[in-house]
Amino acid sequence: MDVSDTPDVVEVAAPAKVNLALLVGPRRPDGYHEVFSPMLPLTLADHVAARHTSGKGLTVHCDVCPGDDNLAARMVRELERRLERTFSADVTITKRVPVAAGLGGGSSDAAAVLLAVERLFGLDLAPRLRYECAAAVGADVAFFLWKGPQLAMGRGNVLHEIELPEPLHLVVAVPDLRLSTAEVYGWFDDDAGADVPRFVERTQRLLVRLREAQRPRDLAALVENDLEATVVARRPEVGELKERLLAAGAYAAAMSGSGAGVFGLFSTGARAQRALGALAPARTFYATDLQPRT
Repeated sequence: MDVSDTPDVVEVAAPAKVNLALLVGPRRPDGYHEVFSPMLPLTLADHVAARHTSGKGLTVHCDVCPGDDNLAARMVRELERRLERTFSADVTITKRVPVAAGLGGGSSDAAAVLLAVERLFGLDLAPRLRYECAAAVGADVAFFLWKGPQLAMGRGNVLHEIELPEPLHLVVAVPDLRLSTAEVYGWFDDDAGADVPRFVERTQRLLVRLREAQRPRDLAALVENDLEATVVARRPEVGELKERLLAAGAYAAAMSGSGAGVFGLFSTGARAQRALGALAPARTFYATDLQPRT
């Protein structure tokens, strides 16, 4: 995450993510499903600002989800519990990442607030403590603590850094539709569930494709989402949006996460920009990859 600060204010960009692939395995004892998913952070981002206040405790301002129900507030409470102290701060989250679209906006905001509070109060947290706080708040939150793409496993909180070919040019399109992650996974279980041996076989095949990807266009061989068919069967506008991305020139497209957002990969930024107008009335965004540059 890109962080800049002043003595009294810390500002953090909270990037969206897409699941370049999402393989869904069996339900775990904790109620989550096993997943296997290369995830990519994007330049599309929310903005988080944290400011000192004098003895007023924590206040979270967010047009979408203000107050203690926000994942960012839950993150600060988790940190307070572990450090046995309280933080007086005013947090403002300016949303740009669509909500309930499979793009990780709420999880990213939570991770951004953790980093902002750490910097604001000079905490110098151990990486393990950051990770434990993030994992306690949400399955995807820990992903946003590190720069660049990660391979997410387990329930999404077991992460391994990966390298992807670059540069990547994406169009993210979101229909006028919000989907609940829990509901979508329930649909998945109702429709088919997951076969354990086949899940293991498919994860191994996806690993091979990741290793073999040398150019951005090679990523087309791994773009897939096990939840997509389940969602499209009930919300056909998601499938229609994917087809429109492909018709607009994307060399690969898929639903991200549990939807309803869809992304397309384009060979150039100019082609991606031209595609934006062909996807109305969906909300559309041009974005590029966030990867550590050597």
